[in-house]
Formats: sequence, structure tokens, C-alpha cells
Amino acid sequence: MEWLLLVIVLLVATAVYLVWRAVFVEPKRLVVERFLLGLEKLPPQLDGLTIAFLSDFHLLPNGFGVDLAERAVLFANEFNPDIVLLGGDLVHWCSAVPHLIPVLRRVKSQHGVFAVLGNHDHHCSWRFKNPSSWGGKPFSIDEWRKALEQANVHLLVNEATKLSINGASFWIVGVDDPYSGRDDLQRGLKDVPDGAFVLLISHSPDIVDDPHIARVDLVFSGHTHGGQIVFPLLGPFLAPCRDKYRRAQGLKKIGKTWLYVSRGVSAGLPIRFRCPPEVTVIKLKAIH
Repeated sequence: MEWLLLVIVLLVATAVYLVWRAVFVEPKRLVVERFLLGLEKLPPQLDGLTIAFLSDFHLLPNGFGVDLAERAVLFANEFNPDIVLLGGDLVHWCSAVPHLIPVLRRVKSQHGVFAVLGNHDHHCSWRFKNPSSWGGKPFSIDEWRKALEQANVHLLVNEATKLSINGASFWIVGVDDPYSGRDDLQRGLKDVPDGAFVLLISHSPDIVDDPHIARVDLVFSGHTHGGQIVFPLLGPFLAPCRDKYRRAQGLKKIGKTWLYVSRGVSAGLPIRFRCPPEVTVIKLKAIH
């Protein structure tokens, strides 16, 4: 019976340790994921273009999450990025926006900061299209634009903006939240000429199912939090996307389009296991 008692004690101790780590350690263990990505359509003048990607701050009205978001911004700034992209769910509810703006004002970028909205920025948990009243009054698109302008962040809502760096032009397209059905990639691409080099920001990675995705070279997404809990062999547990085994996190090529899915900085439910929060830095390389 002594060996059985020992086994039980070890199992209980292991369970307690794993829960402690998942709740108190890993949600704060921010890591930097760095990639060098070769792209055939990248203009030679853009070789070495460095992009920092931050997603899913999920700031709360009481200020929860601000410390981690500020650390993420400082990590990104260390790489002196050419552009910074923000993948949505910047807040959990809009009454947290006063905490968000000071954080975003600390972002450093040589050629601009560009953002899209996520489902929580619209107060839409899960797939609900109608905003909830929790956390204060939801912001309209115009209110979001005005708020983000205070931090020199350019909000893209089913639209595109053209950038020129080192004499080469490319486009950044941003769609509204696909998870709650607000995206319109066709509209976002309407001013983009065929054959142009295109970066896309979409809160949900499921945008890759859009029939117009072939016109996009690289997609930046978040939303899934990487699955939050990733079991050995079984993979991600909580990943709200259509193919969680391929789209929960990381860099994938789907057809001719590259997709990067961030695990995010925070999460509505601050529990993580084998899935630490991240700052993403991708340097592009021209392949000819």
C-alpha cells in the first residue's frame, strides 16, 4: 500500500505543479519568435524588411494586462522594426481603451503602425455578431479610428494602404474581424493592383479560406492564442478556428500564401500550458 500512496502523492504533486505553472508562470513567460522568410514576389529594395507583429493584448478595464503589453512593446522596439502590425483584440472590452493608448504610444516603427480589430474590440465573444453590453459601451469604427489616432496607429477596416520604402511600393491590407463575420477581403483589395506585393492583417486565420486570398503574399493573424493549452501528442485544446491543428499557431504555407498565426500576448482566460505568449519578428528576404 505504501507504493500506491507514493504514486498518488506524486500524481497530486505533479497536477498541482502543472496548474500552478499554467496559471502563474506561463501566461507571463513572454518570448520572441523570430523568422527569416524568403518571398519570391518581394521587391529587391525591400530585402531585409523587418516586421514586428503584436496581437491579442486583451486589456481589461481595471488595467489587467498592461504590464505584459508594455513588455511586449519594449521587446518589439528592440528590433527597430520597419513596420509594426497589430492583430486585434487589443482590449477585452472598450472601457479598457484608456489603458491601451499609453501602451501603443510607446511603439516604435520606422514606417508606421497598422492595426485591425478583433471580435473583442467589437464586444463580440465567440461568434456573436451583436455586441454585448459587458465592459461598457462598444466603440464604433469611427470611435476606434479617433482613439488609435491618438497613438499614431493607422486602423484598417476592409481597406488597404500603400507604402513606399527604398523606392519600392507594397500594400498593407486589413480586414475587419472574420470571426464575427465583419471581413470583406474583396473590398480591401479593390484598390490594390494585380501582381502587387501584399501583406494582410486579419484577426482570425480563417481568412485564408476567402477566395481572394491568392492575391495576398503573407497573412498575419492572432485570435487563437495558440490553443492556450497544448497537450503532448494531442495538440491545441482551445483554438477557435476551422483547422486548429494547422492554424492554431506558427508559420504555414497555404497554396501560394504564407500564414503566420501568433499565440498572442495575453488571453481572455489567462491560462497557458506549453503555449507561452509571444512577440513576433519576421524579416523578409527577396528570392529571385
